[in-house]
Amino acid sequence: MTFETTADLVCWTALVLLALALVRVNRRLRAVEARVPEPGLPAGTRAPGLDRLGVAPAGPTLLLFLSSGCGGCPAVLEEAVALAADPASVPMRAVFSGDGLPVDDGLIPVHTGERELMSAYRVPGTPFAVLVESGRVRRAVPVRSLDLLKELAAPAAAKPARDGGTGRRPAA
Repeated sequence: MTFETTADLVCWTALVLLALALVRVNRRLRAVEARVPEPGLPAGTRAPGLDRLGVAPAGPTLLLFLSSGCGGCPAVLEEAVALAADPASVPMRAVFSGDGLPVDDGLIPVHTGERELMSAYRVPGTPFAVLVESGRVRRAVPVRSLDLLKELAAPAAAKPARDGGTGRRPAA
């Protein structure tokens, strides 16, 4: 066997082994993805604990899950207070797992020590928003931008979302 033939065999063997390794890694990744639950409760699920938050039974309400140790939560709470000043915005509740952040205005009721409620809503981290209406979850999403908070607080947010209420784009 010549050197070139041996080199070709070694290269092809390496390529086949690499392809098999990629297939195996892909299978493991899909298995891990299948085990990771979606953040928040799915749209249409009964919303737990609304009675202790003083949520109106019929209209929409935006629940903001926040934490005093969260870096982005003060900005989200400040923007929420500004949005709550508009009478057309959706009523809001600030829900903290421990101690709350100081709120200057009485526009948003603050509920502290609600770690169990955060678990019931499957909140993976803060800030997180859940839009509820008529006792059901309409949308549950991490608040990654103040624009998203504005969208959720708008009266139109109470209408069914085109994406099924998940905050994610529909599959093509």
